[in-house]
Amino acid sequence: MINLIKKNIHEITLGISITIYTVYFTLTSFLRHDNFLSGRFDLGNMDQTVWNTINGRIFQMTDPNATETVSRLSFHSDFMLVLISPLYLIWADPKMLLLLQAVVLGIGAIFVFLIAKHVLNNKNLALTFSIAYLLNPSLQFANLYDFHAVTLATTLLLATFYFFMKRSYVLFLIFAILAGLTKEEIWAAISLFGLAILVRVLFENRLKLNFSKKQLTEMAFGLLVFLISTIVCYYFIWIAIPQTKGDGHFALSYYAEFGTTPSDVSKNVLLMPVKTLSIIFSPSRLGYLVQLFSPFGFLSLLSPLYLIFATPDLLINLLSSNKPLREIYYQYTAAITPFITISAIYAASFLRKRFPKIIPLIIVYLILSALISAYLYGPLPKTKHANVAMFNQLANKDSINKFLLTVPIEYSVAATNNLGPHLSQRGDLYTIPIGIGKADMVIFLLNDYWAQPSLEAQKTMAKELANDENYILVYKDGDFVAFEKRSLHKNP
Repeated sequence: MINLIKKNIHEITLGISITIYTVYFTLTSFLRHDNFLSGRFDLGNMDQTVWNTINGRIFQMTDPNATETVSRLSFHSDFMLVLISPLYLIWADPKMLLLLQAVVLGIGAIFVFLIAKHVLNNKNLALTFSIAYLLNPSLQFANLYDFHAVTLATTLLLATFYFFMKRSYVLFLIFAILAGLTKEEIWAAISLFGLAILVRVLFENRLKLNFSKKQLTEMAFGLLVFLISTIVCYYFIWIAIPQTKGDGHFALSYYAEFGTTPSDVSKNVLLMPVKTLSIIFSPSRLGYLVQLFSPFGFLSLLSPLYLIFATPDLLINLLSSNKPLREIYYQYTAAITPFITISAIYAASFLRKRFPKIIPLIIVYLILSALISAYLYGPLPKTKHANVAMFNQLANKDSINKFLLTVPIEYSVAATNNLGPHLSQRGDLYTIPIGIGKADMVIFLLNDYWAQPSLEAQKTMAKELANDENYILVYKDGDFVAFEKRSLHKNP
């Protein structure tokens, strides 16, 4: 037994590290939700879509900005939500999504280990990279910030790269498609994998034209992946989402400096290089880039070739006028993190070839970089920006939950954002102030200082509703207030 442990000490350490990561982020995600720190944006949207799907209303949700039922495709092509909906046959609860997210992101460390072991042929380095991945603030914040299908793309893209590297094209295709199903722009990264397959064969053949049958097949496969992925990406962004929504892609306004259509934006980003570069290298963007690259000590910059796969999402984030896209606190880094990790691995390989005795130094450097980055930018307890609000238990959470369980599932409900994911398993869910006057019940939890509209505005709405002849106050406990349409209210 001792010999077996010694032989597999790296894998055992990796397994323990993944377990610690998964357990911590599962529990903290659960606590966030239990203490009403998750939101309609976005856990409630995801939960309602998955719940609707498993109940026969495939890929439908209440428009977050209105009161109509719409296809989720009005916003994103994250069909992964349909694929994971059978999990609700086991446990129909938003926590199932939070559990899935933590488990999948934790598994990503296995693929980091496999990639690093293949490239570096050194288990010590491979394990170090895996731990640095788990300590990455971008990964951890994405894990904490509710649930998003695209967050799963971090692990799926790592798997895609691993099987691309190993030339296991059946598994490559499976994981590439799964990654593409998490969000529309991921198909752009998949298309680059197709080009990479094609280019790899060309360079292996020294750019000569005497290809073997196997090489021709591989090149044809790469070309097919490139063309199909490009078409799918174009279809969703240029056609499907705008047509489903009824106008342009909702995010186009973030790039108004470059045009009003996806084609204009894409064209002008390339044709206006001075403007593009001036935006990318502005101080606020540089700070964002520092946060992205610091977990691996900026090693990725020594091997920029593999950052090409992250280019679509990097440009989307860096050129956006929407500030949250340029922060590491949300899901927007999901398709960037894998390739920063992979580039750092290849940078270590580059250094090792030139300085064979540098491995111990790289390990120490990586550990220090990961720990410093985790302290400066991460959410763990005792760090500079620790995200520990979920450990403060809401005093009346049990009474709130007890009341929410009594809200009839057939009722339409307008609620504050912090109540959204606790009421999202119904046909009609509105976010205050939307739905006031139409919803069967209007429910407030008036403790969110980041509320939109402002907390003071929400308190004013609650006071006005208390005097509204169409509604009657049915429950109040501290900051929690619930109103029901008078016509529906049944006296006990």
